[in-house]
Amino acid sequence: MKKHTAVLLAALAVFVVVAAGNVSAADNVSDGSIICNVTTTGYECDSWSDEQYPVIDLFGAEYVPLFPTDGNIWDSHVNKLTGLILDSNETQVLEAGEILDLGQGYALEVREIDIDSEKAWLELTRDGQYIADKNVSMDTDDNRTWTVALDDVQDENNIVVMKVHVKNLFVGSEKRIVWIDGIWLADYANARTLNVGDEFGELDEFGEFTLNQIINGTDASNLGSLVFGSVSVTDDTPVTYDTSVNDTSTAGFSASLSSKNESNKFTNTSTEPPASWYWNFWKSFTMKLK
Repeated sequence: MKKHTAVLLAALAVFVVVAAGNVSAADNVSDGSIICNVTTTGYECDSWSDEQYPVIDLFGAEYVPLFPTDGNIWDSHVNKLTGLILDSNETQVLEAGEILDLGQGYALEVREIDIDSEKAWLELTRDGQYIADKNVSMDTDDNRTWTVALDDVQDENNIVVMKVHVKNLFVGSEKRIVWIDGIWLADYANARTLNVGDEFGELDEFGEFTLNQIINGTDASNLGSLVFGSVSVTDDTPVTYDTSVNDTSTAGFSASLSSKNESNKFTNTSTEPPASWYWNFWKSFTMKLK
């Protein structure tokens, strides 16, 4: 009994520390519920400095609620979430025909560069399959941004899945080059819908979570929330962290370029492993859907 009591107290202590560290994103209320609030964050690309997108912190890991191109930021779908693959302001110098590997099977190809019309033909693919394309014009600042919006993403339409900003074009006697200085990409193909009553767990030492309420956003001061049921802790589970899962967050990304017609790659340089309890949260939810 003493051993089990010690484990329980240790688990609760870890939870209190984590909750305190994420007080801006998740609030504990008196009935034991946990409220995870949607917040906003800015894009890394300087050309989008006056824009923001929604994020929600679920027990230490950030996800992006699906949001439309034609609405306010509080119109995001609070319970329809995906991971963020890339939010980068690094300048990519690409020749016509080059492919930039964005990670998770996504790639951006420079199909053609036309200096006369001042346009770059870009194409987004996933696992080699066509997703979308556009001739990005250089005639105005607004037109230099390609916003990819797709339909039927978790039954929602006009959902923003990628943004690309073209900085400049160059056509010489031997080379055609495009400078891209902003890429934002959400993993829409692996988005998930959370419903009231969904159970998530066992989540290591924290037991099982239940989604009790979905609160949609109403204005800039209330962007929406997810309310989870009380955390149950089993008295025979030790407090441990699994460091075998690789962090796929966008922190610490760098880019390296290869020669013409070879795939360029963004490389995750993050070295700190995530705690398994928040990664298993998403994994447990995925397993529930299968």
